[in-house]
Amino acid sequence: RSTTKDQSLLRPGRENRRVTIGGKKILLVNPPVLAIDPVQVDMYAEAVPFGLLQIGTFLRNQGHEVLLVDMMASSDDHPGGVLGGESFYGVKPAGASGAMMERVVYLYGRDLDWLMSRLPDSWAPDEIWMTCCISFNYEPAFSAIDLLRRLYPRARILLGGNYPSLFPEHAARSGANVVHRGPFRQADGYFPELDLLEHVPPIWLFRLVRGCRYRCSFCANSARTPELAGDPVQVAEEILQVHRRWGVKTFSNWDPNVLLIPKAVEEMLRILIEAKTEVEIKFEMGLQPNRLTPDILELMNQAGVTMMTIPFESVEAHMLRRFGKPFELHHPMDIVASARINGFDTHRLFHCTWVIGIRDESFRHVFGTYFAILKAGGLPTPFPLSPTPGTREYTRHRASLAGKDLSELNGHLWPCQPSAEMVVLYDTILDMVSKPDPHDALELADRLSPRASRYFNRAFEWYLEGPYEPGRDPQPPPED
Repeated sequence: RSTTKDQSLLRPGRENRRVTIGGKKILLVNPPVLAIDPVQVDMYAEAVPFGLLQIGTFLRNQGHEVLLVDMMASSDDHPGGVLGGESFYGVKPAGASGAMMERVVYLYGRDLDWLMSRLPDSWAPDEIWMTCCISFNYEPAFSAIDLLRRLYPRARILLGGNYPSLFPEHAARSGANVVHRGPFRQADGYFPELDLLEHVPPIWLFRLVRGCRYRCSFCANSARTPELAGDPVQVAEEILQVHRRWGVKTFSNWDPNVLLIPKAVEEMLRILIEAKTEVEIKFEMGLQPNRLTPDILELMNQAGVTMMTIPFESVEAHMLRRFGKPFELHHPMDIVASARINGFDTHRLFHCTWVIGIRDESFRHVFGTYFAILKAGGLPTPFPLSPTPGTREYTRHRASLAGKDLSELNGHLWPCQPSAEMVVLYDTILDMVSKPDPHDALELADRLSPRASRYFNRAFEWYLEGPYEPGRDPQPPPED
């Protein structure tokens, strides 16, 4: 078990400089995750171990021998597909506590046998560094740690990432010697060496802005003052270098609210425009719509931005206030509709998000937001609520979640819904509101409950009234 002294070795700040350097053998592992349905599989499809690779580059530059094993790589060629065959992991309870329903869960990524096949016979690591990002995916990471502990009993195991940063006491159950909280600052600014990976990934990440001043009710990120995560000139040059050296064409930004420092975004985009490069840029973590100006949007167009996430969140003003959003419905609708009118392929480019699966939410929130996105011209991208301890939504749903383990809070298990019937209903709703063509959604409407069906039809009629025009007051159908 970890001691207080061990845990202090990798905490952010002054203690980080105490990491021993000089010729250790260090194994870095990116564990697999769990998936329930095709929507969740699509969310995982372009995940890459950016932070782990940056750390590996730092460690190698310090003179260590580094082996990185990415268990999420090549996860789509299992026999039977990602959601079947050898990918079966187990079952989890679905719905709220007492719903008396279970769901099959699948392993997205490689299993422990595959991990063992990637470990050299005559190579025993001195240290093993494991990452885990999402708290409801901790179990595969624990299993990998257990295996590696048995294979290498002398190795010192460190567990880091967003999950142990949020839940260090829970992560201490993993058997790791060290639970690392927060970012590994020593690796900041290191240009990642992609040759640490077995295969060059089709997409790579870049960071510009760290932190977000808001604390949305469903978000586990604590509010903090935004700061530059990287100099925009250096970030642009790294994008161009990765493209030239490894042939990577697509680059994704995963900052929680990158437009809080818009000048950094503008400077980086101008450099890419001047370079006349063929790279494609994605902003996948959400662009605050009331900060996305026409000038920034035009720079994005010129720089080769091929995808951006625009949060809609809800057609209902009281839900926007509940979530803690700093914008109103007309902001995302205006920006998407204006881009549509100006020739952007918004049905492909603008992934428009909102959270569903909240207990007792209205069907106006669910279907009205879906059709508002379609009327503006965007691509509907729903997110099932994963109520994370420490967030306001978790507190509001506490009674429904009593006794649930972190692994049972995966939003695709609908952990806030009160019954098996509601779980099945929300399976249908998720399928429907993920359809970019509402006529495809209409074909599934007969599976809805009578009340949900009535509101879906009412919202569909609103959609048929015609596309939304910028500057108008968006008036969704009456409450259901």
